Amino acid sequence: MEPMELELPRRGGEDQEQTDRAVFDRLTSVDLSDEEKALAVRPDQIAAQETRLLAVHFHPEWVPLTLIEDRLKTAFPAAQDALVVPTQHNRVMTLGAWSGVEADVYAPAYGLKIQLLIHFPSSRLPKAGPFQAMMERTFRYRACQLLEILEALVRPGETLAREIKKNGFSSQAVRLAASFAKRVEDLIRRENVLEGPRSEMIKNRLLPDFMQARGQLIDAALMDRALALVRLVKASVKRRLDSSRFHEAREVIEEARSLGAGVVIPHPPQFWPALLDDLDVDGWEVWNPSTPAHTLFLLECLARGDGRRRRPLLAFMGDDTHMSSKIRPDLSDDKPGVPREIGFQPPWRDSAEALARAGQSRERTMDEYRARLA
Repeated sequence: MEPMELELPRRGGEDQEQTDRAVFDRLTSVDLSDEEKALAVRPDQIAAQETRLLAVHFHPEWVPLTLIEDRLKTAFPAAQDALVVPTQHNRVMTLGAWSGVEADVYAPAYGLKIQLLIHFPSSRLPKAGPFQAMMERTFRYRACQLLEILEALVRPGETLAREIKKNGFSSQAVRLAASFAKRVEDLIRRENVLEGPRSEMIKNRLLPDFMQARGQLIDAALMDRALALVRLVKASVKRRLDSSRFHEAREVIEEARSLGAGVVIPHPPQFWPALLDDLDVDGWEVWNPSTPAHTLFLLECLARGDGRRRRPLLAFMGDDTHMSSKIRPDLSDDKPGVPREIGFQPPWRDSAEALARAGQSRERTMDEYRARLA
């Protein structure tokens, strides 16, 4: 039985349907205002003396790459050597001579979804049709995950209903979360955003963003419980990972290698077992803002793993910048902690001695990785 749709508290003269649509359009818009364009080219930090620029893990999202190029010119005015490759989630993007992607893949040996950074010369794009098709299939599945969350909230099955009850959610919180989910579900269908440029905006966080934007007149405690319910349902949907929707890691790596691509494991502390799987990769990230505390340990592991490799493992650092956080900070996924900016990876400097002991440096990584991709 579907929950009854709630009439939300409203300000005088407010039309609920029009307000819903206005909020949804703002959250899914890929059009940049003049102010957002100005923010896109204005870096948070400037490395006035830095002559090397390495950025092979960042997410342009819907920000034009021309603006990102301007941002980098301002941030690194003295750069004489640069290796810059965009890595959108499951979407191949091209910036000058290089193309890249951050691919979601499945590692069956450990039952894990992991990620891979894949970089290759743009000149090989004409041969990349099969690889791009693999990425498109994964991209569409990730977009569909939000639809599964909405479906589960609006029409929960018996197992999920028991879990909701077990966690003590009131009928009010259940109805509120379901009502918001139904609104977003209807808007996605009505606006046909799964096709075209706005498909990039159909992410799991769209629902909580919509709830917070539309729920300002709702009791805060009730809204907190409804958002907690959304998190529970999201976790439940993610636990039911359908591995058949993802290509296996080795399969993706093999297709990438046929293009002469390089492959890097990003933020490995999020899936340690992948480091034991002896995957055909060029290196690991030893630093990432999401896992900043493992650099020394990962450098030691990297050195130990070199002995059984045909090609030495290289140390990488991913700033993992998401451009949405720069132009729309109110919608940012970034958590408090280490700031993110394209090309800024402090441990190249702060951990120079440890890097040297491991035989690693930014210069070595740039020079050798670029030679492998040539």
